[in-house]
Amino acid sequence: METNSTLRNDKLTHEMFFHRHEFEHEIDRPIEAWKWMIQTRSLPDKEDWVRHEVYEAWRRCLEDYALPLGKYAHWHSICVNENLTQNLPAALKIRKIIEQFNCNFYTFFKDASVMMVLTDTEGHILYANGEQRIPDAFISQLYTKGANWSENKLGNNGLGTAMLMKKPVAFQGMEHFLSVLHPYTTVGCPILDEKGNCIATIGLISDNRERMSSLFAFLNLICVLVNTHFPLAQNIMAQERVLKQIHFKGIKDHTSSHLTISSDLELLVKKAVKLQHHKIPILVTGESGVGKDHFVQLLKNSGERRDAPLIAINCASIPHDLIESELFGYESGSFTGARSSGKAGKFMLADKGILFLDEIGDMSFDLQSTLLRVLETSEFTPVGGNKSIRVDVQVIAATNVNLQEAVEAGTFRRDLYYRLNGAQIHLLPLRERGDKNFIIQQILNREINSISPGDSINICDDVLALFDNHPWPGNIRQLINVIRTTLYTMTDKIIRINDLPYDFILEINKKSKNKAIESINKSEFSEETMSLSEWELLGIKTALINCKGNISIAAKKLGITRATLYKKMNNFNISKERKDESWEINKKKLIFKN
Repeated sequence: METNSTLRNDKLTHEMFFHRHEFEHEIDRPIEAWKWMIQTRSLPDKEDWVRHEVYEAWRRCLEDYALPLGKYAHWHSICVNENLTQNLPAALKIRKIIEQFNCNFYTFFKDASVMMVLTDTEGHILYANGEQRIPDAFISQLYTKGANWSENKLGNNGLGTAMLMKKPVAFQGMEHFLSVLHPYTTVGCPILDEKGNCIATIGLISDNRERMSSLFAFLNLICVLVNTHFPLAQNIMAQERVLKQIHFKGIKDHTSSHLTISSDLELLVKKAVKLQHHKIPILVTGESGVGKDHFVQLLKNSGERRDAPLIAINCASIPHDLIESELFGYESGSFTGARSSGKAGKFMLADKGILFLDEIGDMSFDLQSTLLRVLETSEFTPVGGNKSIRVDVQVIAATNVNLQEAVEAGTFRRDLYYRLNGAQIHLLPLRERGDKNFIIQQILNREINSISPGDSINICDDVLALFDNHPWPGNIRQLINVIRTTLYTMTDKIIRINDLPYDFILEINKKSKNKAIESINKSEFSEETMSLSEWELLGIKTALINCKGNISIAAKKLGITRATLYKKMNNFNISKERKDESWEINKKKLIFKN
């Protein structure tokens, strides 16, 4: 006789199947519904605008949780529990099963632009795996261990709502209450025990909003594996057979397609092509998000190995016990679950082509000697084999880690460093690039053509000025995310300051504040005691100078409305013209010209 747990999980499977077919049609009414809710501060008519479960979720967010409403609703920080209790035997058992899915699943997640997460009964993340294409400072916290996805903290989302409702749930685009989730699709399915209690929730997140049905199909597979304890987790060959049956629509490569490269980048590519001609190992360095993988693709397409394979491997993501079989392959019968015909490793697949070792700085120390030996001899022996194989591989490595510091710290082999660092190509962060405006315009045009083809969308001068002065800590990845999110949520055909993500504006405000404080600290203060009015005048003029006269940003910086700022400027006789002499600061005495 089937247990109650099995019956409940079978019911969840049937519900998930139902949802897969329910979402085949395109969901577009939530766009108008969400805008209506922002303007009226009230819920839309659920019969005409959104699905019933979206309406109910929005109602809970507004009435039960009293979450702030609007594009710029600011959560000071994601609720993160860094000290998760280990007294979660059921959830931890599920995590162990999921972790046993071999790196084939990671590759699949990365190629499909999907992130899989597992949460505990309170919505805290226990495990995350896949492609994180969200460089936003706010959203990136959501993938950290302990981050809370519960509905009352983050608004409705596939994971938190599935946990609350104890049934499969999916939201896409502007069905999410929180605007920062609008560019994404989130789906979730709870795992229930014999008593019907939720012991964990498994979810998938993707930045492709047109694949809800496919995400449900794959999430259904994962939940079936967890619930039935199929031996797929330990069987590599079985995993590969299953993955071949899953058909996701190919996603657009947002970092490489339809972009004209600048002259600065073209010079670096030509330099790398010359190095490649002489088989000199190339080490690509730079901050996270500067486009190292894009650069390697450009090099491959421009070099003499353009028609040969480019095999990329993330050195930080491969499980320790699988790295040798992934790099060098294995012979038949080498271990339980191995193919009867064996499997070729990355080095063999890259023969005559390029092997791209991404995040080489995060490779475990004990595996570095094995890699060094292969790089020096161009020969390797597959796991379980007794005959060495020689290959012709051009090795390109990339890292955002300072390898020289890692060598001095003893976490990276000195000999491997000099073996990889035949020549170094350093990619500057976006904020320091001379072609920054060119890159911004290129990506803006591409995203407009991708999201709103045929539309004439302009960008105001204030936004361009903000882009030019922004520190861009997430580099090109952040730029893509900001533009894409803005295009999804803007209300007009012109991108203005108010259309930009709130936390993005905070980053420029923080930079301006630091500069203003530094400037004031360096100034020579008068011995006279300044009046409260003079301090207010100082604050207003400092904000206007640091914000280059942008009233909207200056008002946000000062924590007042634009109308209040205009009124104070009028009281202090401060002109609205940006080059007016009344803006000048006499730093010696901190007295202003009026």
